[in-house]
Amino acid sequence: MRKRIILLVISSLFIGASYAQDSFSGKTEFNHWSIDAGIGLTKPYRNVARGYSTATPDFLAGELGARYMFNEFFGLKAGFVYNNFQAEKSTLDFTTKQYEFDLQGVIGIGRLLRFETWTQTLNLLAHGGFGVGLLDFDLLDDNDHFATALAGLTGQIKLSPRVALNIDGTMGFHVHQNRTWDGTMPRNNEPFVFNGTIGFSYYLGKKAQHADWVVRENEYLALMDERIADLEAQIKKSREEDARKVQEADDQLGRRIDDLDGQVAMLANAGDDDIVGRLINEGYVNIFFDFNSSKIDKGAADAINLLRNYMMKNANVAVNLIGYADEKGTEEYNKKLSTKRAEAVAELLVKSGIDKSRLHSEGKGEDTSVDESSPNARQLARRVTFSIR
Repeated sequence: MRKRIILLVISSLFIGASYAQDSFSGKTEFNHWSIDAGIGLTKPYRNVARGYSTATPDFLAGELGARYMFNEFFGLKAGFVYNNFQAEKSTLDFTTKQYEFDLQGVIGIGRLLRFETWTQTLNLLAHGGFGVGLLDFDLLDDNDHFATALAGLTGQIKLSPRVALNIDGTMGFHVHQNRTWDGTMPRNNEPFVFNGTIGFSYYLGKKAQHADWVVRENEYLALMDERIADLEAQIKKSREEDARKVQEADDQLGRRIDDLDGQVAMLANAGDDDIVGRLINEGYVNIFFDFNSSKIDKGAADAINLLRNYMMKNANVAVNLIGYADEKGTEEYNKKLSTKRAEAVAELLVKSGIDKSRLHSEGKGEDTSVDESSPNARQLARRVTFSIR
């Protein structure tokens, strides 16, 4: 549900502008364009080689862009960002320059929250979008290209009808960055960078006011109420859909358990001399584990004793122990965890008197046969099952 809400907000940044433009066209005269510039400090995080460290904060960060506001609520801006990263004096020396072009949606939070009811000089903008750029390393001949997702807030102080003072904080989350900030090593973490700048907006146009500061009476209230109601309806629908999926998964788990109980009872009543062997081979004997654990708890005693007694009575029987994990974690981690679970059961059987040569342990990793949307269903995946060979 959280992902869907985020997508709704991001969508409103880019498609809400044109919708609002149609709704407000011709009602109030104001300027749309501005030139925004700022200078300040920068700090990259989580991605440097051993022995290197970036200054906190680092000078210089600079940005220059053009912004077009469709109305007082929504707009778009395109910009250029320059960052200069340097080493702490106590660490190995390096300098890296970042050049970036970006396109972002803009929301006039001050107008949405009706700041004009208590101030005529303060405003707040939110912005978010995407960009591309390169890193120029002084320690490396090659440049490193990257893409970035951006989000930030800009506080504004109106100095005149043409000029506003801006204080901006922006976070950029880099993807496809291949090297550390110093350039000496392959990337070891997901990097991100924070820029804090102070600068100005210069408003272009012949009208008396810009969209950042335009004040309407009551013409937009009905539309905003409608938008809020629509967003609330979509969130409610998303929650109901999530609840339905969880309920379906739980119902599926209940049916699976009932079916399991029924088949075990059927086998027990069949009078077969090798009922236990059939139960083992058909997957009805399992050892279940807690999340991210290979520790065998007391609840597994019945299944362990069943398998041990069967192997004691059938000295020629060997058994495969097959471990599984749920979908949480990487493929490599789940492979190791499922192997540890199988080996833990084998070790317990050896301690109970079963010869180690009769046991073969292996981990299969993630069990994809269960419904990932239900925590209860995932419990079935965290197990060791058996087969006779």
